[in-house]
Amino acid sequence: MPWGSFDERSFSKKGFPISLTQSDTELALLLPHRADLPLVEYLPLVFLSGAEDLLLPEPEDLGIAVGQSAIVYDEEEDDSGTLCHTQGWDLGDLVLKPSLSTLDNMPSYRKALIFILAKPYLLGFFADWKYFQKEAHHFRRPQRVLRRRTRKTQRLRLEGKITIRRRDGTSLFAQLYDFTPTGAGFYTSATGFRVGEMLLVEFDIADCGTCETTVTIARIENLVHSSHAYLIGVHFKLTEAQHRKAEQLYLCKKAEMIQQLASPERHRWAPPSPSG
Repeated sequence: MPWGSFDERSFSKKGFPISLTQSDTELALLLPHRADLPLVEYLPLVFLSGAEDLLLPEPEDLGIAVGQSAIVYDEEEDDSGTLCHTQGWDLGDLVLKPSLSTLDNMPSYRKALIFILAKPYLLGFFADWKYFQKEAHHFRRPQRVLRRRTRKTQRLRLEGKITIRRRDGTSLFAQLYDFTPTGAGFYTSATGFRVGEMLLVEFDIADCGTCETTVTIARIENLVHSSHAYLIGVHFKLTEAQHRKAEQLYLCKKAEMIQQLASPERHRWAPPSPSG
């Protein structure tokens, strides 16, 4: 399929049309793999930087409207989440309808972690479950909501190796965290990096290819719940040929993830595995 003809809205697998909305797919690609993390650790992982902390927000302040995509996690560490769509507010309660019937396997919510794509924002919060009525879950209004703007081009969460060469001649390997045609993030425990530093990097996207380019460090995040010390975000400095290559790698991996999401066997929602 030519790169220019890629269209996620019409992508299908083995002849089955996608039952997910475009926003469902966008929300999935915003969330990293949970990997059995407790919910209190998973929420800050999604909002590593640039998030507003809203305390006791009014419903009208959150921009939640009928039909938006939501993913709900229960407290079990192996829960892969349930895809829902917002039904608005009912006397102050948030109403979420599962995208597929789950009556035979109803999650036992008490306090749930909920993510909602309320464009241009991603919302994340804990909410107490009240009851299930008319095929929809009712949750109490959240007391605290994290909110951040979503990017025009969504970063893909993925695993892979990145080789970093610094100006002093040293080289090291790091672990990719996310990727777009204009930038990437990687985990490392190496010290001495600074914002604005230029690096030469080569990264490998499994089953899609490799790219080498100059980058500038845009942000450095200290990590707490991680085997790595830092998450570093970089902006690419691309030639025209490198930019085309980066776009090809991005669309290749995005198509693979959307294909996973289109599986007709799914009845529960699982964000795409970072390893593909």
